[in-house]
Amino acid sequence: MSTSSAEDTTPEATATGKGNTQDSRAAFRGTFVTFGLRLISFGCTQVTLRFLDPTALGRASIQLELLLTTVLFFSREGFRLALTRNLAAETWNVAWLTIPLVTLVAGLALVWHLSRTLYSGPADEVDYDYVMAGALYCMASWIEGCAEPAVLHFLRRMDTPKRSSAEALGTMVKAVATVVGLQYLGPTSVTAFGLSQLLYSLTYAVYLYWNAWNTLPMPNRSFDGPTCSRAFKFTLQGVFKHLLTEADKIVLTTLSDSYNQGVYAMGSSYGGLAARILLQPLEENARLLLSRLAMRKAVAEMEQSFAIFVKLVLYIGLLFSFVAVNYTNLLLCLLAGRKWGSNEEAANVLSAFCVYTAFLAANGMTEAFVYGVTRAGMMEVGLSHTVTGITLAVLAPWATTKGAAVGLVAVNCLAMLIRSCFSLYLASKYFGEKESKPPGVVLRRLIRNMSPHPVVISSYGLSWAITRYTLGKIKERGFHTALQIRNREWLLLTGQHLVAGVFCVVVILGLAVTMDRQFIRSFRLMIRQKND
Repeated sequence: MSTSSAEDTTPEATATGKGNTQDSRAAFRGTFVTFGLRLISFGCTQVTLRFLDPTALGRASIQLELLLTTVLFFSREGFRLALTRNLAAETWNVAWLTIPLVTLVAGLALVWHLSRTLYSGPADEVDYDYVMAGALYCMASWIEGCAEPAVLHFLRRMDTPKRSSAEALGTMVKAVATVVGLQYLGPTSVTAFGLSQLLYSLTYAVYLYWNAWNTLPMPNRSFDGPTCSRAFKFTLQGVFKHLLTEADKIVLTTLSDSYNQGVYAMGSSYGGLAARILLQPLEENARLLLSRLAMRKAVAEMEQSFAIFVKLVLYIGLLFSFVAVNYTNLLLCLLAGRKWGSNEEAANVLSAFCVYTAFLAANGMTEAFVYGVTRAGMMEVGLSHTVTGITLAVLAPWATTKGAAVGLVAVNCLAMLIRSCFSLYLASKYFGEKESKPPGVVLRRLIRNMSPHPVVISSYGLSWAITRYTLGKIKERGFHTALQIRNREWLLLTGQHLVAGVFCVVVILGLAVTMDRQFIRSFRLMIRQKND
């Protein structure tokens, strides 16, 4: 055997291999811990939804959440990307710049909110409940932004469970505070949401600093110029992405009333279950892992890991798009109560979000690679965002007018598809440059390695047909809008519907394991420690 093909057993190669394995295990350990904690968080959050008025939910979850996420984006997104790509010790001090930045941004947001709500109309028409809630959201965004140095400290060490624990604890406190606040202030009070968000941020920040304080490097007067420049560049690159991410809230705030915003928010809350609990932790840990592998120049392992991650999220997303889509009425009845379970608009929006999950999964993971590994310039990234932005600007208002919230979700699916295609092209271009191969050749290889097995894809379609048929039987009798556990016919039809769904999921998983054995083997290798 030639020397070039022999296994590299030098100490450097062995150390690199161990490092790659440790990073892979850390990423997956973080993913599974995050999954468990976010599942707890979701359970706490959904308890509050049973107490909510749709109008209050729309104002808090659409309008004020848009204000919160915008402040946090401008104050931390660029720093996260810059400081998780470059782990050198001299770059760390830049993390502390997030505190003065969030102070400025949150302050400007507060001034804008007060000027818009207090001085834009007659004094007797001022909604002081909404004014107070917005001010509380601005304070909460400032406190959460001030916790960013601790977050970056854990992210750079790939200690994602600490951050997830902080989010879970904060969400539990928020859930209790929301229920108590609504009981005392009334079901239409938006201030209750502001108070609960403030308590969430305080809990989140205190927990993170409590766990990080002994190991957290203190600030000094030396700031790495290139890292500051990259953070600024990443923030500019992400502005359009942020607008695209929050486009639904922007469109709804502009074109829809608070009630319809609340219906959309309810569908988004449950429809985003997969994204928050499963997909987002996978994306965050994949971005960290792929970034580490890129720094070690482990190109082959990086491409394999990228393909495995994309295929994994596609398998998850397609389950929601083809099977869960037919169980939305039952889910709303069980979790949100009869008020929401009998709301056909909410059920239709939730079904649309189930379909959206597959598009969201593909986009999230492919963009995790772009932002974690490639050095795509502002023009390249801007091109994708421009095309997506034009698509949303043209279609979103029309779709919202014609199809309400469901139409808006459909346009979002198209936007996610455009962004996924562009991110996949950038990934193929990156690997093509490393291997001196045309991007088209690499693109075909990536698509082949990422795509679920054709037999499994066929089983998804058949599962949709089966579960749609059993759902139709329930709708024929009008049993889909409420739980009627004392009705034998309802129990029989609903039981058949549930059994059909479980059977389809088991068949899909069985076919995936049987037909896609290479994927299963590769996935196991990523999470299992190699023998020395």
